[in-house]
Amino acid sequence: MTIKGFLKTNPARFIWLMVNNILVYVLIIALTQLTLMEMTALQNNDWKTTYQIFAIETVIMLLDYFLQSFNFYLVSKQEEEYSVNLRAQITDHFYEDGRDHSVAQVQNRLTNDLVQNKENYLEAFLSFVGACAMLISVLILLITIHWSLLLAIIIMTIISLIIPKLIEKPLQKATMQISSSNQQYLDSLEKWLSGLAEIRRYLAGAQLFRVTDKAAKKLEDANIKQNGFMQCLSSINSLIAVFFSFILFVLSGYLFSTGEVGFGVIVAISNCRYYMESAIEQMVQAYGQMKGAQNLNGEIAQTSSQIVKPVPAKIQTPAAFDTHNLSLQFPNGEKLLFPDINVQPGEKILLTGDSGVGKTTLFKLLLGLIKPSSGKIIFKDENGQAINPDMSKVGYIPQDPVLFPVSIADNMTMFEEKLRARLPRLVKEVQLSGDIAKFDQGLNEQINVNNLNISGGQRQKIVLVRALAHQSKIILIDEGTSAIDQQATMEILREVTNTSATVLFIAHNFNEQMKQLFDREIQLKKLN
Repeated sequence: MTIKGFLKTNPARFIWLMVNNILVYVLIIALTQLTLMEMTALQNNDWKTTYQIFAIETVIMLLDYFLQSFNFYLVSKQEEEYSVNLRAQITDHFYEDGRDHSVAQVQNRLTNDLVQNKENYLEAFLSFVGACAMLISVLILLITIHWSLLLAIIIMTIISLIIPKLIEKPLQKATMQISSSNQQYLDSLEKWLSGLAEIRRYLAGAQLFRVTDKAAKKLEDANIKQNGFMQCLSSINSLIAVFFSFILFVLSGYLFSTGEVGFGVIVAISNCRYYMESAIEQMVQAYGQMKGAQNLNGEIAQTSSQIVKPVPAKIQTPAAFDTHNLSLQFPNGEKLLFPDINVQPGEKILLTGDSGVGKTTLFKLLLGLIKPSSGKIIFKDENGQAINPDMSKVGYIPQDPVLFPVSIADNMTMFEEKLRARLPRLVKEVQLSGDIAKFDQGLNEQINVNNLNISGGQRQKIVLVRALAHQSKIILIDEGTSAIDQQATMEILREVTNTSATVLFIAHNFNEQMKQLFDREIQLKKLN
């Protein structure tokens, strides 16, 4: 979140917001100037002037009240529009950077981090500008009274701005700790609450509460730590402001006693003292908050930056592939080595092997979901020529398919309207017609991802239709029919293996009849 980005959201509104924000504080000091004039008029028994000044004060107070309310509206409007734009930029960044991000990390950046930065940076900036306007107004008022008051306030301001440096780094660390703790808390909720049914079944609620309480305690401690630093800064500010305002009051009293200023100054100086105290405290507080949020602000800026990708070479639909010296090194030191594989266009391959040999991992490497530690994958077209592959044309049916909270049809077409015409035929081919007929809205039935209104087998068939609708020339099926009965599985495999697509099917339990549908079997083994 940067001031430059905040301005660009709506420049005209930002300028009006700043002018309005400054006016709110300037009018407050203008009231003090009028108070000084009013007290002088009273001292001279000039009641007419006193009433006139009182009337002007009333108008200014009403105007200031209106400007404060309007300022709140302008700030809220600008902040919300900016947040919407920033969230879109962050989402684009996470989408385009090609890295694997946890749900908790993305949620934390889009929610907690933006709120933290809005409160401790953007709103602090506006508060700082307002305090500066108030301080300058007080300065102008005091210089019209006597030059010594100007000198005193300059010295006070310089000292006040140095103070936040004392706790700048600890405050930055505390702000970052909140972000980190919040992400850990979200990550714990995601990992544990996703298995809530199993926890209930085994009456393991005590462990769930221990884990979530521990994560929540870390977040609570981080917030308390940050609040502690903020309170410390606030206390220092208050002490400094009281000390400085006392000096100002003593100085004005001395000037009155020497006859250099009038009696009205003694009365008005109490207001000046209060506003100066508030301005200095507000400036130091806001400046400290902005410095404390600096590191988090940098991270947000980094994850909202536009990723400029080189113009890719022409992409083509892959129909086959080769792997050479493919391996994957895990953080725990374990390493998977894969044999060199040559898959021809249209081949139907049964991929087998013991658990842990890397069948699913091989699919993820082919899909580009993870990067190999060494080796390479070469995709080829139907003529066997190496190409830059269009990965949207590689169908993937996992054991636990990914569906979205939209209609069944949209999940099949992935929002390509031109593919809808293919659905009735494909639904029939994968033995899904009877299931679709049971839904009130048919293919337009909305999928509830939180409380699934479809079975596991139906989910797998929907994703299978997705691959077929996009006319994938390579289809990877990772136990993708595990939730479908054996008879229906055989019918689906017959349909899939009768297409011209290259098919790789991972299966642990298969019979001879199923094996005959494939051209060959590749058995993966642990390689040392």
